[in-house]
Formats: sequence, structure tokens, C-alpha cells
Amino acid sequence: MNVLDSRAGNIKLAPHAAIASDLGQRLFFSIGDNPKDSRLQIRDVKSTDGGIYRCRVDFFNYPTRNYRINLTLVVPPEEPRIFDAQGKEISQMAGPFREGYELFLCCQVKGGRPPPKVTWWKEENELLGTSHTSIEEGVTVIVNQLLISAISREYFGSKIQCRAQGIKLIDPVIKEVMVQIHLKPMQVKIVTPNDLLTAGHPTPLRCESWGSYPAAKITWLLDGEPIRNAEITSHSDREDLNVTTSILTLKVTSENNNAELTCRSSNPWFSGSIVEDKRVIRVAYPPTVSVHLANEDPTRIILRAEGQNVTLKCRADARPPVTSYSWFKNGMRMSGESNDILHLTQLERESAGAYACGAINTEGETRSSNSPRCKPGTEQTSVGAVNMQSIPIRCEVEADPFESVKFSWTYNNTRNVSPVLNSRIQSKGLVSTVTYLPQTDSELITLACWASNIVGRQAAPCLIHILPANPPESPKACEVRNDTILEVVCIAGNDGGLSQYFVLEVIGGDFLENTDILPSINDVVGSADSEVSTMNDQATTAPLFRLQESNPIFRLNNLEPGREYQFLVYAVNAKGRSDPPAIIEKIRVTTQSRLYDDFFLSEDPTPAGTTHQISSNIGVIANDIGATLSVTHEKQSTLLILVIIVAISTTIVTAIIVAGVVVVCKNRPRPPEPQDVRKNMRPVRNDVPSMYIEEDEANDDEIISNTCSANIHSRLASSTLDSRRNVAAFSNPHQYYVSDGFVQYAQPSLNDPDLILPRGELEFTTLDPR
Repeated sequence: MNVLDSRAGNIKLAPHAAIASDLGQRLFFSIGDNPKDSRLQIRDVKSTDGGIYRCRVDFFNYPTRNYRINLTLVVPPEEPRIFDAQGKEISQMAGPFREGYELFLCCQVKGGRPPPKVTWWKEENELLGTSHTSIEEGVTVIVNQLLISAISREYFGSKIQCRAQGIKLIDPVIKEVMVQIHLKPMQVKIVTPNDLLTAGHPTPLRCESWGSYPAAKITWLLDGEPIRNAEITSHSDREDLNVTTSILTLKVTSENNNAELTCRSSNPWFSGSIVEDKRVIRVAYPPTVSVHLANEDPTRIILRAEGQNVTLKCRADARPPVTSYSWFKNGMRMSGESNDILHLTQLERESAGAYACGAINTEGETRSSNSPRCKPGTEQTSVGAVNMQSIPIRCEVEADPFESVKFSWTYNNTRNVSPVLNSRIQSKGLVSTVTYLPQTDSELITLACWASNIVGRQAAPCLIHILPANPPESPKACEVRNDTILEVVCIAGNDGGLSQYFVLEVIGGDFLENTDILPSINDVVGSADSEVSTMNDQATTAPLFRLQESNPIFRLNNLEPGREYQFLVYAVNAKGRSDPPAIIEKIRVTTQSRLYDDFFLSEDPTPAGTTHQISSNIGVIANDIGATLSVTHEKQSTLLILVIIVAISTTIVTAIIVAGVVVVCKNRPRPPEPQDVRKNMRPVRNDVPSMYIEEDEANDDEIISNTCSANIHSRLASSTLDSRRNVAAFSNPHQYYVSDGFVQYAQPSLNDPDLILPRGELEFTTLDPR
């Protein structure tokens, strides 16, 4: 390959000769100061340069010498490639994985001489993996699979390396990825001191959760029921992503005293990962006072004669306890009476009057008798109206005494104020109702309700604003729950002034390729970055089925496992439906839920976005008769369809026979030809639309071609929609009505009776505030 000839003189000046091959051109024989320092140098070493090299030295007077040198080359491997359980190559971030669940990674290394050793490392700790070797297209491939059956929190944010180490003389080739892990909440605590709360005053309560990633979902409950009518704000600490804070601004009432307040922390990626902190709240409220005749039935009318005795009892519910009592006669304070019992002895004519009791604590003073006032929460209300459709307007007050309450109404528009005729007013007890008929959609009316009793007239009227009805607002704050059964729960928006109901549409059902690390139906959620959003209904596709409920709470029990769904929630009233709908995206299901028979599902839903009106019935059309049959069960629908077809067929055959007889009678010499009869026959239609949905066929799983995927057992399972669903009947959107639910009223709490002594004989009357 290379020749140096020094027979002509100095060896350093001797000419060199090399073969013309690629290797010969990269060889050079270097002469040092000492012949022993001579070297054969190879430039740009290639893997084919390895082998046995022979050095031959010829002398004039000595035998030829030969030296053999075995050149072994070390070839570094290619950079490792890391794959997940689905065979997808990972570049920087692996996961997300769930705490306590399985972690699987596969490292693939090609080439290298000698074959490298492939290992997994976390920092400086080696992780145990399973390694095997294969040959692909003449190249050695080494695969090491890492399986951690239950990954712990210590892997959160850590980096894992796959190292390919040849000989120790050279550094290993390394591929590093960061592990993303979803963590369960570890602890939750209500950090606000458990002080006495004041009724009617908003109080901020702070709750903190630690350990969850992504940020924990914090829910507040009062006596086990979610709090929905309070302001709740939540945020995560920027410095520590595992800390989530929620602030509840709660306005309590006396009824909430000794109620159990719960702060619940959960991570939607986990089932059963709920942690809670509970406390019993104490509420301070002014006294609720009532007066009773001691040892007497308060509902009876008590008669007393002159000279007899009467004992009145003042009952007060208060926190803190009542510090002092006072008594009033005809509105004037009675001196010297500071106990909860009033003794009236030797009754006289002058003893007659209206008696009331007053009680005082640190929260205020309350008297038992009072003039009428609007029931709390009904001081100003709004009601939607539809042109030329009468609506009942309701007014409810609190008063003591209540037996003598009288009502009057005034009508106020943009032009004048006028009284409402008594003939249009219906009153009973503490409730009065007026029927109002709007004349135009644009008319803005305010009705004022006034009440009075023996104490006096109502200081401020109850105002009811009658506004043109509108379609309802979209439901808000929709969320997916799964305690015992999968539920979608929303908060109702403004009803537009009319009674509303709610519709949920289920869209999608696409087969999932990755259910290994996704939540099951027992912890079903949208993806970690999913949010409840709204979109225009023109952008939706035809739903799989619909559910209708009077409240925005839907139970879903027939979602197929291994699929991804999208939920659309509408509110509907007589003016139309909300637009855009509330949308919950990327609902992933991995296990089957049980079915309930009391659910009615639309098998042939109207595609979303085609109309804002929901059909009053889902029918079956038979022939040209146009008969629509509303069905709710598959057997009933099939039977009724057959009955209609048989009836139509019988009618057609009868008509044909009658027509034939008439033709025979008119043309007796020549009987009618069969083809003439057939022309008059109407064929029975058999294109009645099916009440069932075709079975969906699951798509085949995509096969990923790489060495790692060849060693991974597929965990994906196909599923088909094979359940038959009931048909949901929706209310007629053209039927307008207004329910009593626009203004919620309740009976007032027990108030104080009065002691009334008319002239002549003494008559004691206890007034039932109810």
C-alpha cells in the first residue's frame, strides 16, 4: 500500500510510493528522528480500514523482517431514539403520565462497533430496563424498554436519559427527555379563621390545596350541596405550580347556622383523588321574634272577660342570645317590662290593644309586629312577556299581623300611572296575583304591588318589570361530574323572561388511539387544556343523540368506551334557543357505564345549526297521509308503524275493489283489464324512516412501524355502538307559557300575634303569621 525506498541514500529523503486505491491515498509513512519513531498514518479513518496491517523491512545484508499489527476500529452508534407506548417518537417531553400509574418508554439504538450497551438513567441512578438485540437491513439494533408499574411524585419534572455506551475510551451517546406527570392533590385546608359570620354580610373564605398538577379543581359545598350563587375565584401560585387557592365570598343567613362548609380539591385526571377540609360555620343574626299566649294554642281565638288574667310569651331565635326584651302596646313601649313574659292581670277595657314584643342582641333589635314589606329577594323582579298572551304576575309580602293584609296594584307605563281594577286582582293571605295581557312586544310596563295591615301601609312597593321576552342565555360553568354516574351540570343563564328548559347534544364518538394514559369514565374529563367554551351552532355537526331536562343537569349512561365526544348544551324557551351553545370538548371515555331505562335518547336527531326550533315530537311518516306518530319506545314504534302500514294497505285495497265494481257496472259488456286496475292502485310505501341508528364500525388501529412498537402489546380496544336508544320527545317551542318560577316566593317565618281587646267583652286573638 505504501513503499519507502532508501537504497539511494538518506532515508529522510527517500521517495514514497502508494497504491492508487482510496485507502492508499489516505496513507502516509512518517519518518521520525529515530527510525523507531516511524509511523503509518491514516487520514479520515473509515469503518472499512480495520484489519491486520503488515510492515515489511528489506535489508542489503540481513533477512527481511515482517511485523503484523491488528487495527481494531470503534464505531460510535447513532443517537438513541425514544418512543412511548403507542410508538410515537419523543423529542423533548414524555407524557403526561399519572401518579401511581404505569410509565413505559422504549429506547432504540442503531449501529455501533462493538455493539453498545443501552441503559436508562435518572440523574446518576441507573434504572432497570429490559434489553434485546435485533438485525434490521444488516444493521444491529438494540432496544431497551423501561417499565415503571407505579410512577411516583419524585419523577415530577425530572429528566430521564437513554445512554448508548461503547467502550470506556469514548463518551456515551445520550438522549434526554423530561417526564411530565399529573399529580393528585395531597392536602386541602380552609385557612380563614373559623370566626362567627354575620348574616347578610358577604364574608371571604380562603381555601388552599397542595400537591396537584395541573392546578387542582376546588369546589365549595354547604351541607353537601355545591355552592352556585356565590362569587368564587381560584388561581395557582406562579412560584409553586402545585399550590391552588380559591376564595369564596359567602353571604350567609340564619338558616346556615351550624351548617357544614366543605372545601373539596380534586384533579380531573384521577378517580377517587378527592381531598376535603370541613368546618361547621357559626352565624350571628338578629332575633326572630314571635308572641304567643302562654299555655294556649296560638291558632285559636281566645276570649277573656274583664277581671281575668292573660300571660303573653315572647319567643326569640337569636345568635348570640337575646340580651334584653321589651314590650309594646299599640306601638308604644311599656315601661318596666324587660322579661320575655308579660303578665296582664285584672283586665279592663283599657287593656285592649295591639301588643308586640321586641328582642335585642349584638346583631340588632327586632319587633314582632310590622307593616307589610316585600318578601326578601322580590323587591324588584322582571318577567318576560309575549304579545297577546296573558301572564300571571305574583306579589308576596311579609307582615305581622297577616290576617288583615290588603293589596292594591298600580300600572305604570311610559305615559302615565293608573290603578289596577280590583276585579283583576286575586289575593289570599300574603300573596296577590294580577293577570296581565301585553298588547305589543315592545311595551315596557312596571306593576307596583302595595300591601297594608293594621300596623300601616307598605313603605316601598314591590316592583315587577314586564319586559319583552327574548331567547334565553347560554348555560354557564358547565362541568362534567362522575360520582356514581356521569353527569353534565351547568348553571342556568337568564331565561329571557320565559320558562326555559335545557337540551344536551352529544356529538362525535370518534375512536381513540390512546386510552392508556387517559381518564376512564370514572374520572372522565376534557383534556387537561380543555375549557368550556361557546361557539356558533353553524359550526357543529349532527349530534348522536339529545337529552332534554327542566334543569341543566344531564345524566349520561350509554357513552361507548374508547371514544371521544363533544357536548353541546342549549337553553330553550318559547322565543327560541340560546346561541351560541355551551360546549365541553374532548370528553374521553375508556370504560362502559351502566344503562338506565328511564332515559329517552333521540335516535334520529336534527342536525345542529339547521334550525333554532326543536320539534315537538319525533314522528314516523307513513305514505302521503302525513300522519305523525310520537313514540318513546322501540317496540311501541315498530308496532305502530306496522299498524299504520296495514291500515293504509287495507284502505288502498278496499278502494281498488270498489273502483273495480263501479267500472264493471258501467261497462258490463267488457270487463276491465287488469292493467287498468293496476293503474288506479297506489303502492304502499315502504320508505318509512328507520327508528334505529346504524351500528358504528370501529376504525382499525393505526400500526406504527418501528422496533419499539413491535414489542409493545396493544391496549386499544375497538367498540361498537350496539345499544338501541329511546326517542326523546321535546316540548313544543311554539307553546308559550310562564311558570311560577320567575319569582320564587316562600311563606314568611312565624311572626308575633297581637292581643286585641275590643270594647265591651275582652277578646284575645292570636294571629297565625302563616
